[in-house]
Amino acid sequence: MKKDLASASRLKRESIKEINENLVGYINTMVKVNPATYEATAKTMAELIDKNNELVKRRKKNKRGRYRIGVKTTC
Repeated sequence: MKKDLASASRLKRESIKEINENLVGYINTMVKVNPATYEATAKTMAELIDKNNELVKRRKKNKRGRYRIGVKTTC
């Protein structure tokens, strides 16, 4: 029965693909059709995607091969 279960990594890949190929395109089309209704949702989605992408970019491996989240520094 365990072999019938999807792995977390596979589910993540499938979810990202669905979001990128279908949901984002749909929302962008709906913004053009009815901006008053969909513009705020599209803006929120874009902000969340950008924030997530930034967090992924900041992940780096340290010298021991362990992952860490980059920390912003102020200069």
